[in-house]
Amino acid sequence: MPIYHFEHAISLSQAQKLALVKAITDWHATTFRAPRFIVNVRFVNVSSGLLSDTYVGGAPRQINRLFVALRSGAGRTPAQLEGIADKLEGFWNDTVGSGTIEKKLRGVFIQGTIDSAKEAGFHLPLAFGQPGHFEQWVKDNRGKFQELADGGDPDAAQVIGEIQTPEQR
Repeated sequence: MPIYHFEHAISLSQAQKLALVKAITDWHATTFRAPRFIVNVRFVNVSSGLLSDTYVGGAPRQINRLFVALRSGAGRTPAQLEGIADKLEGFWNDTVGSGTIEKKLRGVFIQGTIDSAKEAGFHLPLAFGQPGHFEQWVKDNRGKFQELADGGDPDAAQVIGEIQTPEQR
């Protein structure tokens, strides 16, 4: 939780994907004061194969777009959601470019569809879409995160690292 799902009709390099992942993860963790390990980013090349069968306005199209699944009921206003869409489009433009119609991110679709989530063995707080709730959740689970980190869990180690270096947020 959340899930940022790119469908791209152009080839993206590994460096571009990693740049997008870093920008989105850092932004999401900072903006929503959430641990980075909950941010999921997925890339699906839809330039060929079954997923390339996309139509817009009744005509076949090869486009780049982003679907975002966030927690529903988080109380985000339309202006806040538009700001999120603009920010995500900006990450794409800064990383991939927007000079040609083939390069443009033609759609950003934000869906408030996640009402509950469990990641890495932890139920995420019910109010996790609201600022401040993740911080308390991390504090409440610090002992378990430390135990998992000591056992080699990379997600838990990342959370412990974020706790120890809060300036990353």
